[in-house]
Amino acid sequence: MTLLLRELLYRRPFPLITFIFLIILLIVLVISGKIIFSFFVIALFSTIFTFLIFRRLISGVYQDYQVKIEEVEARVNLLEEHLKIKNKILRELPEKAKKVFYLPDVLEKLMGLIEPEEIYNFVVYEIGRLFPQGRNVLLFIFHRQSNSLVLEASLRRKDVVIKEKKGDVFDWWVVRNNQSLLVEDLARDFRFDFKNSNAFLERNIRSLMSSPFSLGERVIGLVRVESVHQKDFSLDDLRILRSISDFVALVLEKAALFKRVEEMAIRDSLTNLFLKDYFLERANEEIKKAAMRRSCLALGMLDIDDFKKINDTYGHQVGDLVLKKVSSVLIESIENSGNLVSRFGGEEFTFLVVDTNKKTVRKLVEEIRRRLKEDLVSFRRKKISFTISIGVAFYPSQGKTSLELIEKADNLLYKAKKGGKNKVCFPT
Repeated sequence: MTLLLRELLYRRPFPLITFIFLIILLIVLVISGKIIFSFFVIALFSTIFTFLIFRRLISGVYQDYQVKIEEVEARVNLLEEHLKIKNKILRELPEKAKKVFYLPDVLEKLMGLIEPEEIYNFVVYEIGRLFPQGRNVLLFIFHRQSNSLVLEASLRRKDVVIKEKKGDVFDWWVVRNNQSLLVEDLARDFRFDFKNSNAFLERNIRSLMSSPFSLGERVIGLVRVESVHQKDFSLDDLRILRSISDFVALVLEKAALFKRVEEMAIRDSLTNLFLKDYFLERANEEIKKAAMRRSCLALGMLDIDDFKKINDTYGHQVGDLVLKKVSSVLIESIENSGNLVSRFGGEEFTFLVVDTNKKTVRKLVEEIRRRLKEDLVSFRRKKISFTISIGVAFYPSQGKTSLELIEKADNLLYKAKKGGKNKVCFPT
């Protein structure tokens, strides 16, 4: 059966049936002698010609009708696609509305936090609540001086190990570009080499979104939310994450400013050493710890010899350099876990050495005295030398409070001054 006959049979069978009926009728009339053969031939050709004309007209009408049908079908398909999109939006709308309405509550709580660690932990927890499809939430802080990222907090829904403690390729992309990032399928994203990603290799992460904590061009850190499924995050999710990140940047900046103000209240602006009141407070705490541990503690008073003469001879600028020199040597030599160094006032310094013994302290302070005598201060091509005197008292033999120890150390310092300066005096 030809294509034409198939089309006629299945799509337009009526003209074909009529044509066949007329042919059969003419043949019957010829056989029965009702019409002559010449009339049969004329009638046959007339029927064929009429059929072809009618078929052509019908075909033209059908083609016009088919074009309109295709246009209608295209419109219907387009409407179906729009309906699918609308239905998807309607299905997702309650969840999006929930996130949007929940956001102000998160930001309000975040505003009340001051300590960086509290901020980090709160952020990863709340982001985990906002995006339950995320497997892990990672928060990194960027240290500009060392040009490094440090993982400060994380939320893991399963017992997995986060190996990229200093960031992955995505995190450095966010830092360098200071832009939010959405990766729908890590294995297909041309921007990143997934073979060099710990997230993909170790935890089988397939999609993620990340946003920086930034103030203008300055990046403070970033947060990354990742999933083991493809296309688990949308642009709307990324916008919400960016809103949180921008607010986190402000809160972290506020915390940093608060810390700087706090430091200004307890530290000397010139030497960056602790001030007297803070030193006494901390010294009493360390004395209580020493009493519980039954350990030895040393408190020392240090004074720069002839400091007024240095100021009168070379000026206060050189005097400041000498004070900074003493503070830097004390910090390098003494200040570690538990130990304290303080500028007590003027050219006087105090220090506290915990969990120690008399032999160790003697060696330590003699080394400080020797080093400061030999380390000259340079000013306008001049080398300026100076010396110090030190008095040291021990807990509990010389006192059981910070004030008792300071009084004893101060008396020993006075003894060192009277003995010719450039000396260290210990209790006998």
